Formats: sequence, C-alpha cells, structure tokens
Amino acid sequence: MKQLFCVDAVRVSLTGLVLALGAGSALAALGQAVSAPVSPSGGVQARAFASVAVLRSPLYTSHISQLESGTSVVEYANGDGLVFAISWRGPLLPDLGSLMGEYFAQFKAETEQARALGKRGSPAAVQSSRLVVRSGGRMRDFSGHAYAPGLIPAGVNINDVLR
Repeated sequence: MKQLFCVDAVRVSLTGLVLALGAGSALAALGQAVSAPVSPSGGVQARAFASVAVLRSPLYTSHISQLESGTSVVEYANGDGLVFAISWRGPLLPDLGSLMGEYFAQFKAETEQARALGKRGSPAAVQSSRLVVRSGGRMRDFSGHAYAPGLIPAGVNINDVLR
C-alpha cells in the first residue's frame, strides 16, 4: 500500500512539473519576436503546450507546438526572430486573435465585411499586401495559415513553407 502511494505521488509530481514547464512557454503572435507571449490576458490554460519542437533551416526557424486541445501550431520566424507566418491544424480552432496579434484587427474587419456581403461560414480568406489568411474546416478538423508578406525572408517561397 505504501509503495502504491509513492508511485502515485511521483506520477502527480511529474505531471505537475510537465504542466509547469509547458505553462511557462508561450506562442508568439504574427510580427512578434518568438519569445514574446501570445496574449497578456490569455492565461496559463490558453497558452500551455503538450510539446514544443524547433526546426531550423538556413532562412527561417519553425517552432512546432501541440496545444492542450490537440491542435498543432507552427510559427515560422525569420532571421531577426520575428514570426512571419503561422499555421494550424487540429480538432479545435486556436485563438486566432492571439496568434495574429496586431494583424487580427485587419482579419476581423475583412471577414465582417465578407459576412455583410452574404459570405458566411468556412473557408475564411484574406489577401492583401500586409496580410494573407486562409482558414477553414469543420467540427474537429480545422486548419489554416496566416502570414505577413513584408516579413517573409528573401529567398523563401511561402507556398513551399506552408505546404
């Protein structure tokens, strides 16, 4: 009985450690430095990850995160460490306001304008010189991407990156 209690105590301690380490991490918003948090009001639950991986190429870095919801988010950062693109795929749509940061206002305005013209539902699309967004899906299967054309590193083909 005492041995069972010790095993449970260790399991609880390790789970707490993993959650604490994950809660300290944060996704960065489009146009922000990778180490910047997504949202000061987002709270720990909104930002906690199950895992994080970093992949490097000569022109950019990919930061892959698995949110607690099961949705994967990839941030693509240029040589200055600024996030120039994000992509997502999973059962729940991530908080796009947090992921897009200052670009979200433009996305929201353009999608509201499309709705006013009668376009409703999925997919959502925005294309301008400042922001490109494609988002779609249905229950338990959402995917999309957003990028800031002005932040894409020279020599990077965004279509190859977001494949």
